[in-house]
Amino acid sequence: MSDSLKLQITKIIKSKRARVFEAWTNADLMKQWLAPGELISPSAKSEPKVGGSFTLQMEGMMRGSFTKGVASGIYKQIIPNELVVLTWNWVGDYQPPETLITVTFKDVEGGTEITLTQEGFADEQHKGGYAGGWQSAFEKLSKALN
Repeated sequence: MSDSLKLQITKIIKSKRARVFEAWTNADLMKQWLAPGELISPSAKSEPKVGGSFTLQMEGMMRGSFTKGVASGIYKQIIPNELVVLTWNWVGDYQPPETLITVTFKDVEGGTEITLTQEGFADEQHKGGYAGGWQSAFEKLSKALN
């Protein structure tokens, strides 16, 4: 797989590592932050165990028009407070290739460093859309946990 089609984002969240980890696995917390820009997540389900699934409904304004969608995936690996590996898919008409997301959690001064690596993009445009989306979602995560 080409490294040029791999996205990696690192962010420090001013919260304890266990709480940041929980934000990736607890459906109630996922609803508070896991949607880019002006989108909200009115519902989420999460079964945080290897082989367990998650679904996340998103809706709201995007690029000037109302949109909605459902992201889903399977947890591939979970090490509490250290690592989450999951697939990311879209349910419905919009069906880009499935991607694989790896998130690591590390204690740092002032909080938790999260590093997200996402791979399996169809092309640079697909990757670019996710880059902005994750940056926006991480800002929401910072606010949700503070």
